[in-house]
Formats: sequence, C-alpha cells, structure tokens
Amino acid sequence: MNEQPKRSRPTKSGGILGNIVLLVVVLAVSALVLEGMARMFIDDGYSYELEMWKYATQVKTRDPRPDLGHRHRPNAKAELMSVPVRTDAFGFRGPGIPETAPAGTARIAFVGDSTTFGWGVAEQDTFAHQVIADLQRKGRKVDGFNLGVGNYNTVQELASFRDYGMRMKPDIIVLTYFINDGEPVPTYTQESWLDLHSVAWIVFRYRLDSVIRQFGSRPEWKKYYRDLYEPDAAGWQNTQKALAGFGEISRQLGTPLIVFHLPELRELKPYPFADVTAKVRKVVEDQGLRFVDLLPTVENLEPSSLWVTVPDPHPNAKANTAFTPGMVKEILPLLDQLCAKQTKGC
Repeated sequence: MNEQPKRSRPTKSGGILGNIVLLVVVLAVSALVLEGMARMFIDDGYSYELEMWKYATQVKTRDPRPDLGHRHRPNAKAELMSVPVRTDAFGFRGPGIPETAPAGTARIAFVGDSTTFGWGVAEQDTFAHQVIADLQRKGRKVDGFNLGVGNYNTVQELASFRDYGMRMKPDIIVLTYFINDGEPVPTYTQESWLDLHSVAWIVFRYRLDSVIRQFGSRPEWKKYYRDLYEPDAAGWQNTQKALAGFGEISRQLGTPLIVFHLPELRELKPYPFADVTAKVRKVVEDQGLRFVDLLPTVENLEPSSLWVTVPDPHPNAKANTAFTPGMVKEILPLLDQLCAKQTKGC
C-alpha cells in the first residue's frame, strides 16, 4: 500500500507570527484609509486645528531661547484658512523691505501676536497693511513691517523685537495687546512623527482635548482670562516686566511707542473685561507710554460678524478695517513730529 505523504503542520510560533503580521497589515491599511478620509473630508481649508497645524509646520520653526520658543521661518509660503501667507527674509509677514528705510521715510513696526499677524486674513486686509496704505494715500512717506507671530505673548514679542525688529530701525513702534498676552510662555515638548505628518492624528487629538475641556474641570473662558491677571499670576508678572522693557527701549532709542488694546471679540457691549483693560492701561501709562483702547471702534458691531469663522473669534478683515482709522488717528501726530524734527514721514 502506498503511503500518502504527510502534510506538515504549521508550528504554533508560525501561526502567532502570521497573525501578528496580518494584524499589522490591517492596522496599517486602516490607518492609511483613515488618513486619506481625514485629508479628503475634514481638511477643507477652514478647520481651525488643521490650519493651526499647517501654520506650525510650514511657517513656524522652533527657537531654543526660552523667551522666544518659536518664530517664523524666513521666506516661508503657505495657504492658511484659505488665504496665502508669506514671510520675508526676516520672517515678517509680507513683502520684503530694505533693512534701512529710504531717505525721508518713516518706518512703522507692528508688533504683536496672531491678531497682528492677521490669522485668517489676507495680507492686504491686515491692519498693519491697511494703516500703511491709508497713510500713503494721505500723502505720507511711510513704510512698515509686520512682526506679529501667532501664539506669542508680550514676553516673546519683546524678545522678538529686540532680535529682529530693532535691526530695521523703526521710527514708530506699534505694540498691540490682546487679553491672552498675560499667559506664561508655553512649554514646548518634542513632537512625534504623528504630530508632524498625520492629519487624522491632529484631528483626533484636538477633538479629544475638546471633550476633556467640555466635561473636565477646566475654567470657562471668561474665568480663564480673568485668572491670568491675578496679582500673583506668573504670566501677568512677566507681562508687566515685558511692558516695562518696551518702555525702556522706547526711551533708549528715542522712538515713540503706542500700545493699542485689541478687544476680545466674543462679547463687546457690555465688554466683560473692562477691569483687565484698566490694569494693562495703568502698567503702560506708568511707563510713560501711550495706551489706546480700540474697543470703541467695534463695540457697536455684531460680534460674530467680526470673527474669522464662527468657532474662531480672531479678528477678520471687517474687524481689521474697523481698527485701522483708530490707529491712523493716533499715528498721524507722531508723523507730524517726525516731519518737523527729522523731515521723515512728511
């Protein structure tokens, strides 16, 4: 009788290994499908978390100095909130300008955070651009640069101005103040591969954080902002020192500096943070600096009409346009003084 050949049986270890490989393949394919769906259906050019992620990975770069943490890349280009964004050789938003202003030209530095940078706003609609354009239409010989960087506070703005803004030799410094400038400098952690490359991971992490905020013990937004200005709050203490630092620079350079307060746009009339504005005003005026509250330029407008999107209350083009006349009104007398003393800005 002929014997049938015996079939070899898979070993137990071989079966486990095969299952592991199959599981890895299934997970990898699922991850790729999930990533593709996230890019196709969620990344529509207006998703706040994804646009901020693009800003962080395409325009920003880490800076090891503890009072900076991050800055803009030079000569960066991106599309954020469906508007083109560019930086010049110094990392300023907008077209490049020479390091030294042309003869007779008064140079204006715009220093601030994402509200100055113009998050979600086309370059020509930012108040930094509109102020310069309006002054030029009035016949004034001026130029300027936008040193606004997203997620900066006053401490970082001071460090950035010292490193990058002062070299441009501005004749007028415009410092914008927003209520979250009282936050401490953030802690920067090492990003993972997913943090840098995965849309699906960014969306998942943001949505999970939103759920935790909704059901967790974190304070609601009004309390969060007001707590920043408690007398012993470290961020506020450092902010006051930074404002004093701007005052020292202004006196040292003999360069006029105006602090423009930009209101939080979720509620305008009555404005819920008048007490915070008063605290900031006192610190600024104690330095001998001009403080201008721009709340009156927008307080009679519908708040949501001034937001980039309904979930994102950054000032949109309409808000920037509303701020512009209030800023121009304060800058014109300074140009008159420069014209009389130095024949600049005439």
